[in-house]
Amino acid sequence: MDTSDQREPIDTTLTSGSSGVGGPPILDESPLVPDGPPHADESPSNDRPRRTLPTVPWSRLLRVGAKLGIVALLVVVASVALGGAAFVAAGFYGQYGAVKNGPNAQAWAALSPRMAGSPACASCHEPQIQAQDASVHVDVSCESCHGPAATHALSDAAARETDLEAPTSAACITCHATTPGRPAGFAQVDPVRHFRGGDCLRCHDPHSVTAVRPPTVTHPLAKLPACTACHAPDGLKEIPTGHEPAADAVCLSCHGKTADGLPD
Repeated sequence: MDTSDQREPIDTTLTSGSSGVGGPPILDESPLVPDGPPHADESPSNDRPRRTLPTVPWSRLLRVGAKLGIVALLVVVASVALGGAAFVAAGFYGQYGAVKNGPNAQAWAALSPRMAGSPACASCHEPQIQAQDASVHVDVSCESCHGPAATHALSDAAARETDLEAPTSAACITCHATTPGRPAGFAQVDPVRHFRGGDCLRCHDPHSVTAVRPPTVTHPLAKLPACTACHAPDGLKEIPTGHEPAADAVCLSCHGKTADGLPD
């Protein structure tokens, strides 16, 4: 068998780097280009942290929004309830409140005035008014101690027929009893220790705010028994009204004499 004509087949397919059939190969010196962007792991290592977009916590936002909606709803319900209660109360609160209520305002307008005012007192009681105007009681209304005087001040006949309330120690104690909340410079007394059982007006003039000094002992005290031996309910001289039997030191604290002749 003649094998001289048997030759190897020639590959005529053009491949990268060849110039053609039978031509010398051509080297492809173009740089390699990656098919896509570099992977994150292939970025230059410059030790900088990677930046990622923040994720929105939608579930948390929904929960917060639901709570705020519930609070707003409760506020609206409470406002409506309070408004309705006020509207209902205005319908039956006319006797003691709700000034805008018609029947209540008419009831107050129908009342007769009971106070006359201090100027009405000055026309007949000028000496007392002048004494009061010159004292620390200048701003105290006459009716604060004497009671309502509108009827009393209507006329001379009404004044003679209508008696005013007689001031008592209770009226004085209302303002002058020792109270921790009152200013230190305000005149205050302890009702138990200050002339216990006595009447304030026995010594104090409420208009001029002056105190009448108690009478001093005019007789000698040497070689005499206790004060209560003579000054007692059944003694030589009856004990004054508002006094209680006490030791000599208590009596002489008001009725004794000092070097200047005044009570100690």
